[in-house]
Amino acid sequence: MNAAVRKQHPTGISGLLCYAGRVLLIALPTLALTHAIFSDALAPTLPSLPLTFTILPFVIWTALRFGQREVTALNALVCIIAVWHTIAGRGPFAPAPLSTSLLLLLAFMGTVVSTGLVLNTVVGERGRAFEALAQALRTLKEEAIRDPLTNLYNRRFLRDYLPRELLRAAREGIRVAVIMIDLDRFKRVNDTAGHAAGDFVLTEIATLLKRHIRGTDIACRYGGEEFTLVLPNATLQSARSRGEAICSAIREGGGQLMGVTASLGVALFPDHAAEPESLLRAADKALYDAKGRGRNQVRIFARGAAKISSFRSKTTKRAHA
Repeated sequence: MNAAVRKQHPTGISGLLCYAGRVLLIALPTLALTHAIFSDALAPTLPSLPLTFTILPFVIWTALRFGQREVTALNALVCIIAVWHTIAGRGPFAPAPLSTSLLLLLAFMGTVVSTGLVLNTVVGERGRAFEALAQALRTLKEEAIRDPLTNLYNRRFLRDYLPRELLRAAREGIRVAVIMIDLDRFKRVNDTAGHAAGDFVLTEIATLLKRHIRGTDIACRYGGEEFTLVLPNATLQSARSRGEAICSAIREGGGQLMGVTASLGVALFPDHAAEPESLLRAADKALYDAKGRGRNQVRIFARGAAKISSFRSKTTKRAHA
């Protein structure tokens, strides 16, 4: 059992009452049995000495179900009851000579304490090991779907996420927009300023994209200098506006982005394509149409040719003349 679950602190009155009930459910029978054995209440019908071993299952159960504080408290109460009755001349150890009686009492208390605490510690360590393993698996899973440079989702995540999102959109009767983004002449940054500068530009672009998307949108690094946005519950106009805002923000990044601009292609589900791969291809086709028409602009997919959006950078002709 997970240590975090066993030792979870209850919150609220109902949680405290439930937790107290669970503790009493195991504590009361344990203490009652201990008292019955050491007070000689069962002596007329059952031999007391063998009955002392019946306390151990309760101790073990407590160690498995509760934390160290509860186990220590219950062990202490069991030992107090045993010592009290033995000193008073009652219980399974009292008939023996004093030295033997004390040895038996110490052996009993040692067995109870060691069984409870050691088992509780072992179970706790096992629980913590499982928790650490679960955390490592969660981290590994997150790393498997994240781009290590930009911390955006990667292409693997996109391939898994997009089909599920389109199924949900089809079921709810909503549209999903995909925007493909490619940085114009990015290779020139790597060639002139070095790969470190190129990496810096990519991380800045990723930060910019995060600022321009909603919490329900997904931003991915598709590969190299290419990015993909998935906008659930979007219209063609809202996707176009989002693409134009991103294109403008990248262009205005100026020196910080090493003069990089971006070409964007927009496609809409189910208007332009009904399948994940077809939708990505449609957005990619619109993207390369933007590249072919001078870069630094947004294009909307249209069958046969991509339709230009209402936005075009005022500097396009000068930048690519």
